[in-house]
Amino acid sequence: MNRKDFITFLKVAETGSVTLAAELLGRSQSSVTRCLQDLDTRLGFDLFERVGRRISLTAEGVAFEEEARRMLAMLDDLPARTRARASQTEQPLTISATYALGTGLVPQAIARWPAADRPREIRLMQAAPNAVGQDLRSGNARIGLASLPLDVPGVKAERLYSAPLVVAVAEARAAEFPEGEAVSLADLGKQTVVTMLDQTRLQGRIRQALDTAGMTPERTIRANSSVAALQLARLADSIAIVEPITAYGATPEGVVLRPLVEPIDFTFGFFAAEGADATRSTQTFFDLCEDALEALIPHIRRIDGTSLSET
Repeated sequence: MNRKDFITFLKVAETGSVTLAAELLGRSQSSVTRCLQDLDTRLGFDLFERVGRRISLTAEGVAFEEEARRMLAMLDDLPARTRARASQTEQPLTISATYALGTGLVPQAIARWPAADRPREIRLMQAAPNAVGQDLRSGNARIGLASLPLDVPGVKAERLYSAPLVVAVAEARAAEFPEGEAVSLADLGKQTVVTMLDQTRLQGRIRQALDTAGMTPERTIRANSSVAALQLARLADSIAIVEPITAYGATPEGVVLRPLVEPIDFTFGFFAAEGADATRSTQTFFDLCEDALEALIPHIRRIDGTSLSET
């Protein structure tokens, strides 16, 4: 697979049409079709399926699209990275983070970094947890921020943290949930509750806590991002159970946060590739992230049990 293959695949995925993609790429329709067939053969699965007069990505195709964009970015950046390394000039600080940490924590940390001391170029990519690990392994990123578990060989944890989930409600309903009082899952039975979509990660712990509390929401909305969950709490007369990083780090106007009685923890960490050289900018960034966590997130703690103020 090469750069041309990735560009062809992505253009077909974008347009939903081999004919239109070929026209935009200035190639023949047969050459685009042949490229897709070769990719299917190499990968061992179909990237597209026909839906009416258009073609659409399969489930595997959707997953491959994210990887293809990532690989294309890495290939495009390769000359600049090589020149920077050869001339020993400063390389960009490349960060790969999950959507929650990339939205709720990374901007908070960079805002604490005096502009004169920051690297000349910082690049932030957002991806699913294991894709963050792959970015580190491939050299596409120097720093990784991801939720746990992160099961990617060749990646080491630098610092690990835990903090409890919170409840988000529209400001107009704040009187129903007084400030300073924790909300119990058992009190949400008549509500529309927004939870996470992925059963294998945070949603699994939320589901277990709901079952333990003997609570089945009257209605449920499941989202795959905390940003969407917070907006649903604001606009859809619902109660969102969300991780604390986005909740406190990127709270939209018109939303208030309340602690949960039930202890459901969000666990996450800072990661690097095994064998990667620790740089001053990397360690500075980790320290700034930790400062932001301490300032923003109630009850944040290191996984080893110490509070941030004790570390």
